[in-house]
Amino acid sequence: MKTPILETKRLTLRPMTVRDAENAFANWTHDPDVARFMCWKMHRNVEDTKEWLLSEEANLNSDFIYHWGFVLKETGELIGSGGLSFREDRGVYELAYNLMKKYWNHGLATEASQAIIDFGKTTLRQTAFFGCHVKENPASGMVLTKVGFHYARDGEYYCDNWERNLETKEYILEVDDKG
Repeated sequence: MKTPILETKRLTLRPMTVRDAENAFANWTHDPDVARFMCWKMHRNVEDTKEWLLSEEANLNSDFIYHWGFVLKETGELIGSGGLSFREDRGVYELAYNLMKKYWNHGLATEASQAIIDFGKTTLRQTAFFGCHVKENPASGMVLTKVGFHYARDGEYYCDNWERNLETKEYILEVDDKG
C-alpha cells in the first residue's frame, strides 16, 4: 500500500522525497545531537541525505515500511521524520521517529507517533508494536509510554553492519479488543 498522508492538530505527516534533502539535512540529519540517539550515522553532506531519501522513495509502495516527514502546519517547515518498519525477527512493526532539536520537548514526537500508531492499528490492523530508545535518551521512552507502550526489557541495537552497538530500552504496545 502506498504510504498515505496523515494529519494531526499541528502536523502533516507526508512521504518524503529527494526534494526534501536540503531541508532534512539542515534541520536534523547533520545534527550530532540527533544522530547520537539514532542507529544511522550523522549525515556529512546533502548527498548523504539524498541517498537516504532515494531509499525512502523506493519504499513508498512497500507493505513493510511506512515512513513520513513531519511538517509543522503553522510554518510548513519539515522538522523530522518517522514511521513503522516491519521487523521480521519480532513479527511486528517497529515505531521510530526523530525531530530537529529546536522542537524537542514540545509534544510533537508524541503527536506524530500517536498518528502513526493509529494508522498501524486501523489501516494495517496490527495488534502489537515494538519500540526502543537509546538508554541515554529517556525522553524518547516517555514518548513511547505516552502513546501506550510498556517497558519490556533492556536490549541492544546493532548498527552500521554490526560496527556499533547501542544499549537500549525495549517497549511493546499490545492492542486490546477495544483498540
